[in-house]
Amino acid sequence: MLIEVKVKVARIIDGKTRKRTETFLVERELFSEAEYAVMSGMTQEVELSTVESFEIQSLRISPIKEVAEQFISESALSTYIATLKDLWVADDGTEKHLKYKVLLWAEDLTQANRNVQQLSRVGYDMQIEGIKQVDYEYLRNQENE
Repeated sequence: MLIEVKVKVARIIDGKTRKRTETFLVERELFSEAEYAVMSGMTQEVELSTVESFEIQSLRISPIKEVAEQFISESALSTYIATLKDLWVADDGTEKHLKYKVLLWAEDLTQANRNVQQLSRVGYDMQIEGIKQVDYEYLRNQENE
């Protein structure tokens, strides 16, 4: 299950403390495991003096249904959420749709669009409804255990 963890962080950047809210996407089965994974990572950053303080603000089940890890690369540093829409006709003749959100990486919006088009053709056959850039940190299941 993908869990979004929002953390209020006071980061030390160029000798100055800057406060902001960061979102982590964590692949865990329990909220407590997700919270522990983020807290472990943030505690390491406190020890390295890159973070002055942090506070977990919220945890929720993410609307993101899939993480497109095949697009993770060193050059693709930006994260995007793509919304795909699947349309079908139900037995009663009404048109139904299902929205499907995917987290992916790309260098820029143009590459993100190409990646989403590739995803929509391979096994999905869905329409692309939108792509937006987000500032998410993704923690894989094997990290911080």
